[in-house]
Amino acid sequence: MTRTHAKSRGRALRVNRLLIEHRLDAGMTPNDLAKRAGISGNTVRAAERGEYVDPRSQRAIACALQATRVVLFPFERQREAA
Repeated sequence: MTRTHAKSRGRALRVNRLLIEHRLDAGMTPNDLAKRAGISGNTVRAAERGEYVDPRSQRAIACALQATRVVLFPFERQREAA
């Protein structure tokens, strides 16, 4: 299912603005962050689109940005509480 179809069905993806802001503040592109975190650029871009990425990748991204996982991935905290 493409993003367009997801939006048309009322399930618009939530952009992770916090992650994007932290990455930009660090002066990195998604590929720079991916390289520093030891993951793929596609994983970083998926996380920024608000898509689910595994906890190991979340920790790697947070560590590369010197932030906590809870700050960068608040949607996951909401998912765990539900």
